[in-house]
Amino acid sequence: MIVKYPRVLLPFFIKAVFEALALTVFFYSPRPPFSIVFAQPIKSFFDAKFLHYPNNFSLLPTLFYYGQIFVMVTFGVIMYGMAMGMVSQAHSEDGEVKIFGNFNRSVRRYFALIGIWLIAFMVSLVISKVPPVIIKKLMQPTPSAILLLQIVSYIGIVLVFAVEAFFIYAYPAIIIERKGFFGAIKRSFNVIRHVFLTTFILIFVPRLIEFLYMFVKQKQQGLMNLTVPEITLVILGVGIFLAFVADALVFLSTANLFILKQETEKGV
Repeated sequence: MIVKYPRVLLPFFIKAVFEALALTVFFYSPRPPFSIVFAQPIKSFFDAKFLHYPNNFSLLPTLFYYGQIFVMVTFGVIMYGMAMGMVSQAHSEDGEVKIFGNFNRSVRRYFALIGIWLIAFMVSLVISKVPPVIIKKLMQPTPSAILLLQIVSYIGIVLVFAVEAFFIYAYPAIIIERKGFFGAIKRSFNVIRHVFLTTFILIFVPRLIEFLYMFVKQKQQGLMNLTVPEITLVILGVGIFLAFVADALVFLSTANLFILKQETEKGV
């Protein structure tokens, strides 16, 4: 599909461009004219030292994380919806994949799309963050506690993949079948019952790339000390590219599987 209709990658490329713009803005946040907007919030919520070199690079991953959330809430979900429409058209008889028509179609369904993303995001956040915090508060930092924390963290990552699997088909349900918010969730749950293992693999393999990248990202401070602070920009830039690849693989493959499931249900 990508070879025949390369424009199906456009929504994910646009999302990556917006993330790159967000990274650029936060990189220049300590400097005029961006400092007019960002200097005071950084002082208030973090520390004035992060406005100066090289500490600004230590804060950059945190700022960029919030920037990524902003991009998802404003543009990202629209791009996901746009991709769903393009995949559907690629399967149609004429095979004409439109850009602006699918963009408008996705914008009209924005609130349903953002609702699905927010629920999946919040559930994943609770699963991945709450258990480690509880363990840290209730247990002393002994070797067994550290081992338990690692095991719980890995289980949490697998569960986050499962959460994405349960909600992934809500996006094509909203765009392709024009389901409402609750109808799309119900449809996604019904589909996943029949293709859970396949879907989990389609999500797990691409997201594994991002998972491995997380280990490098966690060593960012150490890499800064070993090399130069600017290495942070390289690490975050690589993360944008990997997210582009993983998102494209996950959403295009599952959208295709959704359409194949439709055809099976119709007896085609």
